Amino acid sequence: MNEEMRFVARLPGPGQRTLQLPALRAARARQDARERERERELEPERVPAREGEQEMGGTPEPADAPRTHPVEVPRMRAGSRPAELARCILLSRDVELAQALASVAVGAGVQLLPCREVEQAAAYRDEVILVGQDAVGEIGSRLAASTLILVGTEEHQDVLWRAAATSPGARVAVLPAAAAWLGEYLGELGLHSGRARITLVAGAGGGAGTSTFASLLAATATLEGSRTLLLDADPHSAGLWPMLKPRDPDGLGWEDLESSRGQLSPGQLAEILPLAQGTAVLSWVRNPGSFVPSEALLAEVLAASRRIYDHIVIDAGHVTGVPASVAALANTRLLLLAARSSNAVAGTGRRLADRLGERAGDWNLVLTGKLASGTDTRALAQRAGIGLGGYFAPSRAIARGAADGSLMNVLVRRSLRRTVAMLGQGPATEAGQAA
Repeated sequence: MNEEMRFVARLPGPGQRTLQLPALRAARARQDARERERERELEPERVPAREGEQEMGGTPEPADAPRTHPVEVPRMRAGSRPAELARCILLSRDVELAQALASVAVGAGVQLLPCREVEQAAAYRDEVILVGQDAVGEIGSRLAASTLILVGTEEHQDVLWRAAATSPGARVAVLPAAAAWLGEYLGELGLHSGRARITLVAGAGGGAGTSTFASLLAATATLEGSRTLLLDADPHSAGLWPMLKPRDPDGLGWEDLESSRGQLSPGQLAEILPLAQGTAVLSWVRNPGSFVPSEALLAEVLAASRRIYDHIVIDAGHVTGVPASVAALANTRLLLLAARSSNAVAGTGRRLADRLGERAGDWNLVLTGKLASGTDTRALAQRAGIGLGGYFAPSRAIARGAADGSLMNVLVRRSLRRTVAMLGQGPATEAGQAA
């Protein structure tokens, strides 16, 4: 076996299940049966295109269009793309040290790439580099700007500390005492890896429509060709599925992950989650609100999903209950506020701005509900002290779709998809007005 490849620590492949779930086999059998049934269909269900216009294009559907036509979505599963792994570099020729560090990296879900020569490691100078006790004298100027962790055993700790004194910013990990710290450090590295865009949707109060808007935003991303995950992280949620499907989905939910044991790998996450119109959904399937996912479990799910999905939309519930670690990962943070009156909006917004403090500037305000014609939403946002994200008008079609389990089908209307996509991008560039 190639000597270097012996110590490449990798996450388990698709055939190696590390998460032990009793219901996984049955869920996958149902999913396979459904896939075979769909393959036997001559044509996929799709939105009928009117004469002279392309499918899912042209002008919006008329208001009296039938509501039974599902939206056509790209045929894809997240598992069709290899998971992106966080990685770190090991500069060392010490076999025993490499074995010990490979074990730590596997536990943290991080790929360890060994390099025997400093020239090899210099090619990865933008990565985190672990420098073994046998190679600390070779750091030099080529690795001076890199994030360095000097690692070794207790008998060599003097060598490590002397090297750290000449390498500003370098950290020291003396094994085995520092193994736990190193695992946490690499685990944090894994949490921030992946290319997924994360949009956090939270509410300023009850009735703001966070679950509805988050579901539509996730479905819109799917229709645009992204592999998308809709994540229900609202501790008071009654589950998203009653809005998304008229019957129970095939797949697992939070209640199954609660009792799981083992590491959650990205490929496996893509396998166990049920789909709604092509969008992967993690919510409660059978027992809504049966338990509140811990911050640690939520972080593990995000770490895995960031490496396999393109876009993650999180329904986070009330804004004051959003974990700081989750908010820090989000690219866009949308704060929904039901606009019952101008004065109420301004008052509620100011109170929220006071409670959020310095974090208020990280959020974009999206007003929902019915506003009087001509209301200047930008002026309302300025009075509230939070940047304006836009205005999402109420719709009877949306309310009907959510009530009968076909919410995502309302996106057959291109104008609605454009509105949702625009709001999901962040701050409005022009003053908005309620129609």
